[in-house]
Amino acid sequence: MIKFRYLFILTFFILISIQHISAQKNDEQAKEIIEQRIEELSSRTDMEFDFSELYDHFIYLYEHPININYADEEELQSLLFLNDNQIADIIIERRKRGGFKTLYELKDLETFYVDLILTIKPFVTLDKIEKAEPLHFKNMLKYGKNQVLIRYGRVLEEQEGYAPIDDSTLAAKPNSRYLGNKNKLYFRYKYKYRDIVSFGILGDKDAGEEFFSGNNATGFDFYSAHFFIKNQGKLKALALGDYHVEFGQGLTMWSGMAFGKSTTSIDLKRKARGLRANTSANEVLFLRGAAATFEILPSLDITTFYSNRGLDAGVNIKDTSDTEELIFSTIQESGLHRTPSEMANKHAVNEQLFGGNINYRKDALHIGMTAYGTVFGNELIKDVAPYQMYDFQGKENFNIGTDFSYSNRYVSVYGELAMSKNKGKAMLLGALFNLHPRITFSVYYRNLQKEYQNFYAIPMSEGGKAQNEEGVYFGSLINIGTRSNLRLYYDMFKFPWLKFRINTPSHGNEFSIQYERNHNRHLSYYVRYMFEEKLLNFNDDEKSITEVTAKKRQNIRFHLSYKVSHQIRLQSRLTISKYQQEPMSISSGYLLYQDISYAPDNIPIKLHFRYAIFNTDDYDTRIYAYENNVLYKFSVPAYYYQGQKYYILLNYKLSNALSFWLRFDQTFYNNRTTISSGLEEIQGNTRSEITAQLRWKF
Repeated sequence: MIKFRYLFILTFFILISIQHISAQKNDEQAKEIIEQRIEELSSRTDMEFDFSELYDHFIYLYEHPININYADEEELQSLLFLNDNQIADIIIERRKRGGFKTLYELKDLETFYVDLILTIKPFVTLDKIEKAEPLHFKNMLKYGKNQVLIRYGRVLEEQEGYAPIDDSTLAAKPNSRYLGNKNKLYFRYKYKYRDIVSFGILGDKDAGEEFFSGNNATGFDFYSAHFFIKNQGKLKALALGDYHVEFGQGLTMWSGMAFGKSTTSIDLKRKARGLRANTSANEVLFLRGAAATFEILPSLDITTFYSNRGLDAGVNIKDTSDTEELIFSTIQESGLHRTPSEMANKHAVNEQLFGGNINYRKDALHIGMTAYGTVFGNELIKDVAPYQMYDFQGKENFNIGTDFSYSNRYVSVYGELAMSKNKGKAMLLGALFNLHPRITFSVYYRNLQKEYQNFYAIPMSEGGKAQNEEGVYFGSLINIGTRSNLRLYYDMFKFPWLKFRINTPSHGNEFSIQYERNHNRHLSYYVRYMFEEKLLNFNDDEKSITEVTAKKRQNIRFHLSYKVSHQIRLQSRLTISKYQQEPMSISSGYLLYQDISYAPDNIPIKLHFRYAIFNTDDYDTRIYAYENNVLYKFSVPAYYYQGQKYYILLNYKLSNALSFWLRFDQTFYNNRTTISSGLEEIQGNTRSEITAQLRWKF
């Protein structure tokens, strides 16, 4: 039961009386839309991704809006807000009209509605766009934009990994303490000339890693650099250093971020961007080497790519009759190198990739083919559990796949078929139908054989891997009037082979429905319900055989957003979770928070504040929630057990060139005497963290 004093505090926040001020500035509106888009994407994963590349992409579109009277299909896809049916609708209708005279003519199109038009408004234009300056060195110096970013952060309480320890104990147990201090450090320099040239370098140090000492004598534990150039004659793209490759629907080759199911987006089609620069601090999702895309014919592109980098891996020695051979048993993806054992695994195995893509595009039809080989410096050999029987082992792999898509204003169909060296196959097929001006329907089928092996495949799947899954997804968006929408999906799936903690082939299903309403330009709200059922091992001490029983998870969310004025925005949310694994009893929990955002006119600052109360019976009823953070840092932490949390985020614009961020957050647990475990353990019930960041643009 929520205590009265907590309700009083939350009610007080909502009822604060603020004088009404004039309309919101355009740049704040654009940034708000960007943040909402990133929050929506973050809700589609439990992992913490680096969304800095996506944020930069939207900021560039805001500064260089797309002219919808001239933009081609590829340019319109770069908006990321539009599906293929809507893009086809724009292209067909503007031919009929000879162009749009106002943006609000899009309301006449069957696939558009008011909220969507308001969403894309900051990123599109009908004004004549000046021709880009030629790519000359003097233009790059004159018109190019530079950015330097420095970030610092640390947990304030003492953690076990940094606690004092005598030399003899540390010598006996070298992994009982971290090698470095608790400071988190991040540095990034980036140069960009329009959407043509980009280069930069970044460095990242996680808490506990060494810095200008020991194994990291050169400074940061992780460095990344890139050079990228686009649209120079027949050369459509050239990437040197760290980069990403995205083709098809992620079934054959996709090295960047990808997201799964979401109530807020029923269009599951991936928007592949081919080659793009890596500007993220993610230490796993990238390639390192060189790649290029050439236009062979007006409708035909060819891409070649090569990557050579070290992977973190657990290395062992294999004894043979004549020699000892170095092998590895696991690939580690945490990117953390804080202890001697973690440092020993750093870049322990070399990985080389080489391959290419052929891409044909003619009007609404697209056909592509991708093939690449993977070669490890050592052989991957591991003692497999039964559920890992079909995982890759060896030194070399080869993947090949073909993809297609076709779209018009009424239907969009797409698919991909892929195969690995061992003849394992995978396929997916999807379609988006505009059934009625107010109804959109989506279907997505995937069949990922248990034998399919691919380290760079990230299709939409329930199991998180491109392997051992068959399923079909149905989704629909229904416009109810001009201000209300109903979004829902149902996904049913099965796993033909065993999985982790499931000792039998299994199946499951997931359902979600959301009603949302933009009541007016100040008030909006939505209600979301989600249900998931899967099978899971159940260990009963009284029985010698492990049973497999159903686990059911339910989640309901109430969310309210209210703009008191263009200076102040309030957001309130209540989420209730429920979990049961038969025949165990039901566990439950809730999260209640209040957000306040304040951006006064006469002072160049912006403030975000959250106060949250959470109470869950266990980790199974954890609740994820997006949190505001400093620029380019995004977090979606899990709230669980019982306690309160608050954070304050300050953004102060010192000048047009210099901006500063400061964030402080603190969590209090009511029913814990220690927080976390192992070397992260804190003695006590409080965890506090501070983050500071400075950005210089010139």
